[in-house]
Amino acid sequence: MEINIDNGLEEKISEFIIQTFSLLFFPEDNTFGKNKSGNFANIIINKKNAESIEIIVEICYNNKKAEKIKIIKEIIDDKNLTIETGSVFYAAASEITGIYPPWGIHTGIRPAKIAGEIFENNADAGKTLDILTSNYLMSTSKAKLALETYINGKNAVHEINGKDFSLYISVPFCPAKCRYCSFVSYSTPKLLKLIPEYIKKLVKELETIGGIAENLDLRLKSVYIGGGTPVTLSVGELEVILNAVRVNFDLKYILEYTVECGRADLITREKLEILKGFGTDRISVNPQSLNEDILIKNGRNHTSEDFFKAFELARDTGIKNINTDCIAGLYGETVGSMINTVERLAELKPDNITVHTLCVKKSAELKKDNIFMPDFPELNQVLETGYNILKSAGYKPYYLYRQKYAAGNLENTGFCLNGRDCLYNIYMMAEIQTIFGAGAGAMTKLLRVGKSGGVRIERIANYKYPFEYIEHDFQINKESNKNKLEILKTNG
Repeated sequence: MEINIDNGLEEKISEFIIQTFSLLFFPEDNTFGKNKSGNFANIIINKKNAESIEIIVEICYNNKKAEKIKIIKEIIDDKNLTIETGSVFYAAASEITGIYPPWGIHTGIRPAKIAGEIFENNADAGKTLDILTSNYLMSTSKAKLALETYINGKNAVHEINGKDFSLYISVPFCPAKCRYCSFVSYSTPKLLKLIPEYIKKLVKELETIGGIAENLDLRLKSVYIGGGTPVTLSVGELEVILNAVRVNFDLKYILEYTVECGRADLITREKLEILKGFGTDRISVNPQSLNEDILIKNGRNHTSEDFFKAFELARDTGIKNINTDCIAGLYGETVGSMINTVERLAELKPDNITVHTLCVKKSAELKKDNIFMPDFPELNQVLETGYNILKSAGYKPYYLYRQKYAAGNLENTGFCLNGRDCLYNIYMMAEIQTIFGAGAGAMTKLLRVGKSGGVRIERIANYKYPFEYIEHDFQINKESNKNKLEILKTNG
């Protein structure tokens, strides 16, 4: 799809955003710039007079053409120009394709955050839903989901203090890679040999971050150890990391300690007991699907029976908060089999159930093999049905995010029983707390909370791959990144 933007205004419109809109409707034509397909989108923005502008969108796709025009009778800023242009693009693209994406023209990964910003400005749920459906063209169900998630997350967090922070620890190793996986996880025997050196480096970074937190008088509220699959490590290796957290951080303010256990075939009583002994009170035990043939087709090296045994073992060990993940749209799934998984998980009554939409990126095996992509109208109906099942079983949505390349541009939603919200997930998605990230691929987000309530965010990205992380100094030690820490000194 060739995208041409002719903008006669000083206000800016992002070509990247228009490309993102294009992917909603024309995902198979994702090569932008001049190409052989002959498909194009022309965006023309003219200033009609001192008080109005004209937006024209012409789209040609596989010899089908559509043109839409909108007159805006006011001068608008960059953000609103993008929204208005997106709505015109949406109208033209929908006419050609018959596709009406349920999230409308909202392209960000945090729809609940947008809903929250609108809600806080008007304190009226009805007005908020009207704006989300009319300006952002969200379906009514998605607008309600975004607003409900924001309100539930806000109620769970309560007081926000600028001196509070959370700690994310990356363990990017797995014993095998699922066919849909695109995370930075290492699973070959050669790369698993990096683990001992990786842990040594990780412990040093935890010492560094712990020193920074102490010097700035910060208070650790939550720990989240993710991956990969952290329980790929041996009991002894896990103990080294857990001990490094205990030694280098003051844990007296901590509210939550999460470890992603993930795959049932790696969970043992000994590992669970060492986790609990170091204060872990929340884990994930993830079936992804409870249908045997689907697990095999997607490279999961466990059975549904393995999952139920691991879940009961975690309960027996005394871990008080257990999350289970499932993925809608896995290779080979049907509507019936996906709903079956949600129903059986709801009957099991874990504390959290997270419903993901399949996201197949370039590095995933399914993408390389060009095997399939599920039909998103059908997939969206599965999500809506699944959400209703969970709500009827006493679960509420409390965090929500979207990923680029997710099937149908759909969402991932975390549900929980009352009082079982994962605080780290809320902090991260709402961007209301500083997060220090340790390990390969981890992201540090430093938040300065202004007196007026405004927030400034500085980001520090660690080296993506474990071998890079092992070989180089910590990114947080770079002089330019040290300066970013200054914004935390003004928090109260």
